[in-house]
Amino acid sequence: MLRAGAILLSLWTGFNLVLALGILFMLLVLGKNAPALLILYGDLQAEGMDPRALATINALAVMFNACAASICALSLVMIWFAAIRKAVWAFWSLAGCLAFLQAAGFASDTFLGNKDFLGNTVSSSILLCGIFFVGLGVFHVPEKA
Repeated sequence: MLRAGAILLSLWTGFNLVLALGILFMLLVLGKNAPALLILYGDLQAEGMDPRALATINALAVMFNACAASICALSLVMIWFAAIRKAVWAFWSLAGCLAFLQAAGFASDTFLGNKDFLGNTVSSSILLCGIFFVGLGVFHVPEKA
């Protein structure tokens, strides 16, 4: 179970890492606006929006995605080097931090009219299965024969 959980958590964190890095690239290198504007306005231009508000949204998108990328990269290291060796501290750290990150994703989606509810639900299911399987592997005590 531990291996299956580690694979699920690696897939979840890897996908979120690539997503966050892609958004950072889009914002910082390509000079595009935050993807949330696509959800709210139907395009990334947000024409007619106050430039200060647009700058604030883009700055927050950079900060959030940098934080998300960092926690996902650190989580991958913890999965591969600590959780797989049944380190209890790694399990609790991963469970708490990644669940908090996913909960924040749900909370932020409420500001956008719950437009990504299905995606958040699928993502949460994968995350919870991964955490559950890692927990089974970490806390499983084999029976003595």
